[in-house]
Amino acid sequence: MKTITVAHQKGGVGKTTLALNLAYCFADSATVAVTDTDLQGSINSLGKLVTGIDLVSPEAVLAKSLTDYDLLVIDTPPYLTNRLQELFELSDYVLVPVKPGVLDAMAVRATIALLNESMKKRPGLKAGIVLNMVMPRTSLTTEVKEVLQEYDLPLLGTMIHQRVSFTRSPLTAGVFESDDEKAKDEIQSLATDILNQLR
Repeated sequence: MKTITVAHQKGGVGKTTLALNLAYCFADSATVAVTDTDLQGSINSLGKLVTGIDLVSPEAVLAKSLTDYDLLVIDTPPYLTNRLQELFELSDYVLVPVKPGVLDAMAVRATIALLNESMKKRPGLKAGIVLNMVMPRTSLTTEVKEVLQEYDLPLLGTMIHQRVSFTRSPLTAGVFESDDEKAKDEIQSLATDILNQLR
């Protein structure tokens, strides 16, 4: 089983939406589980709206008792917890979403520092930064990319744009149930970026 963790200490960067849509994307060809480690339980509260993927408890993940899945996607809370490093060390890949704002880009330092510590303990751990909730036709994206490229983690080629279909996606079994082909293409491209790093 491969494990992808979506993490950033800052709230409002779209971690839950990305985690869900990646899970739905991979579920087309794999058996996928999602766990919500945020005390707010955003994903768990969706209940029966989640179809085609299984919701599993953080306790089952930490106990390493999941054996029936090809992929596990972990959604993390919008703050640093003592559990975050433990989750990193259980992961094969950590995706760090960042909004295209200079302060958002600078706020990722603490998450990256923790991730680097985990990489020392788990040398095979891969990670990448994705620009998320990008507004069209803004020069700020270029400036933010320059900030992010100073970090140790690779900045993925895919950018996820701000779209109504993403906002609605937790209630509609992901963007793959919508007519938004651009949103689908972006998530599929992001999934491909991750798989390429894991190979």
